[in-house]
Amino acid sequence: MKTLLSRHLPAKEGLLSLILAAVLYYGVGFMGQTLFSLQPSNITLIWLPSGIALVMLLIWGFRALGLIFIGSFLLNIEGMLLQNSMALSVLHTSVAALVDALAPTLSLLLLRRFLPYGARNANDLLKFVVLAGIVPILCSSGLLSWNLVLGHYIAPSAFWDMGQMFFFADILGIVLVYQIYAGWMEVHALKIERKRHILLPLIGLPLFCIVGVLFDLGWLFYVVPPLLVVLAFEVTRFYLAIFSSLSMLFMILATAQGVGPFINQTQVQTNAEMMAFVLSSALTIFGVSLQRAQLRRSEKDKQTAEKEAQYDPLSGLLNRRAFMPQLAQLTTENAYQGHCSVAMLDLDNFKAINDTYGHSVGDRVIQLLAQIIHNHCRSQDIAARLGGEEFALVLKDIDEAQVFPLLERIRSTLANMSIAAEDSTIYCTVSIGWAERGIGAEGEALLHLADKALYQAKAKGKNCIVKFEAATDLV
Repeated sequence: MKTLLSRHLPAKEGLLSLILAAVLYYGVGFMGQTLFSLQPSNITLIWLPSGIALVMLLIWGFRALGLIFIGSFLLNIEGMLLQNSMALSVLHTSVAALVDALAPTLSLLLLRRFLPYGARNANDLLKFVVLAGIVPILCSSGLLSWNLVLGHYIAPSAFWDMGQMFFFADILGIVLVYQIYAGWMEVHALKIERKRHILLPLIGLPLFCIVGVLFDLGWLFYVVPPLLVVLAFEVTRFYLAIFSSLSMLFMILATAQGVGPFINQTQVQTNAEMMAFVLSSALTIFGVSLQRAQLRRSEKDKQTAEKEAQYDPLSGLLNRRAFMPQLAQLTTENAYQGHCSVAMLDLDNFKAINDTYGHSVGDRVIQLLAQIIHNHCRSQDIAARLGGEEFALVLKDIDEAQVFPLLERIRSTLANMSIAAEDSTIYCTVSIGWAERGIGAEGEALLHLADKALYQAKAKGKNCIVKFEAATDLV
C-alpha cells in the first residue's frame, strides 16, 4: 500500500527536487521573518519551515537533514549575531539549526512507528498532532528557548513566553504545510469538478478578509472557518488546504500588523489568542477534510465491493449470482414485454487446454472469449460467465432472424483467432445453444432450454450453434 511516509524518486530527479525544496525552505522562512517577525528578528509568529522540513524528510528521508540544517543556520545567523563574539554567535546559531533539524526527524520516526500511513481519517488527527507536533515540538521549543537564554538573547523570565511562541509557531507550520502535502499526494489532487468552486473562494475569501481589515469588522474573521468547512465538500483536499492555509496566514499577518479581532492590551495576550484561534481553525478544517476523504473512500470501497460481488474477476462479465436475478426479471412477462433470447456458450475441449498448456493459457482463452462477447454484444444485452468455461447471454429486443448472425460472429471470431501457448499456436472453438422466449419457458427454465440446445451442439461435433426447438426432444 502506498504511504505518505515514503516515496522513492530517481536519484537525479530526487536530488534536484531536494535542492529546490531546500530553497523553498529558506525562502518561506525568510518571508516569515519579514512578515511575521518579533524580537529577536529571527523569531516569528508562524514557522512554516517546520512543516517543510517534515515533508522533506517524508519524501527524501535522512538525506534532507544536511540541507535543513544549512537552511535553518542561514535563516537564524543574522538575528543571532553577537557583537562581542562571533564564535558564540555561530555556536548558538548552530544549536538552533541542529534543533530545527532534529525536531522533524523525531516527528518522522514517531510517524513511521505509530502512524505509518499518515493522517488518513479524522480519527488519526489527534494522533498526528501528538506525534508530529506536540511531542517533538515540546522538546525543540524548550531547547530553542534555553539556547536563547544561555546566549543572553532573552531574559530567563521570558523563557516560558518564548517557548510558548516557538511551540505554536512550529505546530502551525506543520499543520498548514502537511495538509497541503497530504492533499497533493491524493489521486486527482488538481481535479476541478466545477470552476465556480475554485473561483468563488479564490475571489471571495481574500475580499472577505480585506473588508474585515479595512472596515474594522474583525468579527468577519470568525466566519472564515465555517466557510472553509462548506468548501471542504466542494473541492479536493489540496485546494482546501491551499485556501485554508492562505486564510490562516492572512489572519496571522493582520494580527502582526496590529489589526483584527485578537488585539489585546499586551502582545503576549494578542499572540496567544490569535494562535489559539488559528490553530484550532486549521485543525478543524484539516479534520473535516480528513473526514470527507474517509467518506469518499468508504463510498468508493462500497462501490468496489458491490462490483466485485457482481462481476467475475477473470472475465470482467457478470457472475452467476448477479446474472440470474437479471435473467428472471427480463424474461418475466409482467416485467419485460419485448423479444428476448437466451444463449449458453461453452468452450470446446477446455479441460484439455488446461491440462496441456496450463491454467495461465486457459485463463487467457476465457478472457479472449469474454472480450469477443463484449465486443459483439449490444449495450442492452447481458453477458455473464456462469463458471468454468460456461458463459450465458440474454439478447434483448432482437428478432429471431438476428440472433443467429450475432452468435455466429462470436463463434467465428474465436475460431479464427490464434493463441500463443508455450512454443506453439493453438486455436479454440466454442459451442452455442440458444432458446427464444415465447415457447412456454421463462427465467431459469429458458436458460435450461438453451443449455439443452448447447448439449446438442456438443453432440453434433462442437464449434456450432443450435437453437432449441420445442418439437425436438433434447432430453
